[in-house]
Amino acid sequence: MSFENMDYKCYRDATARQRKHQEDWLKVGYAPLGFYLKDFCLHEVDGTWHLYHIAGTPGVSCCLPGNEVFFGHATTRDFVSWETHEPCFFIDGRGWDHGHVFAPYVVTHGGRHWMFYTGVATDNTQRIGVATSTDLFHWERAGDRPVIRPEEYGWAFCPVSGGAACRDAHVIAHDGGFQLYYTAVKKDGNGCVARASSSDLLHWRDEGIAYGFKAWNQCESGNVQRRGDDWLLFFGGHHAWSYVVSDNPLRWPDVTPHKLRDDITGMEVIRRAGDRWLVAYFGLRYYRLLVGVLDWAAAEPTIVQISEPAGLREFAI
Repeated sequence: MSFENMDYKCYRDATARQRKHQEDWLKVGYAPLGFYLKDFCLHEVDGTWHLYHIAGTPGVSCCLPGNEVFFGHATTRDFVSWETHEPCFFIDGRGWDHGHVFAPYVVTHGGRHWMFYTGVATDNTQRIGVATSTDLFHWERAGDRPVIRPEEYGWAFCPVSGGAACRDAHVIAHDGGFQLYYTAVKKDGNGCVARASSSDLLHWRDEGIAYGFKAWNQCESGNVQRRGDDWLLFFGGHHAWSYVVSDNPLRWPDVTPHKLRDDITGMEVIRRAGDRWLVAYFGLRYYRLLVGVLDWAAAEPTIVQISEPAGLREFAI
């Protein structure tokens, strides 16, 4: 006599429901069923975009133990339909990142995929670690210590307990090596975007402050993009999604940033068509992934949401 394992059936039914769930994503923004979406990255491989993101319970603070303890993972080829996969990376209950995981960022190098992430203790003390994968679905930590440890850097305010900002990694290839940007706090209590350099993505050298502005106590979700001969550093926080300009990706001047939008915190570039950039972002009200256009030719550039598939055609999607 055979019988069905009802516990396993419950699991199979739940994962199938998550995977197949669809909404009008361009209009409402993507988030997995029952969760919100915050800091994210998009990584394209062979025409498929892999989305990795903070996933949390609506109405529950990101600082509370038990929330934001894994990364959501979804894929799309057109930003109209999404397939939601099982969570792909979890906290280590016995490690330095035992409280939460924030803000993944993925690059490919040397036949592997590298995920930089913010690991958080239960008291909100943050550091940046790295994990690797060969298939984009299964990830393993590259070591038992964070790779960015600002408590060792003389310019940083970064206690080893009691809460400390060190988050939101963004990595670019530059001049034969790699540059990692992250948000932190200076000794004077003002926020900044800091920088580290590496030749192998595993061992990082502190390069100090890439951008610091006296008026703010925290930056969020730094993102570096090249536009012509300029390098743009984007960031958000309590002060709108903004950017500063430099001719050098290693340092930005201490100037007042240009504001793009008041109601978003994170943005990534999907594709470009001249002065028009197709971007993904998440809002401060809805915590879902939205798609829009940033038009640099406009008199006052901003990000305008795309809500119909026709809006994607100029970007060959």
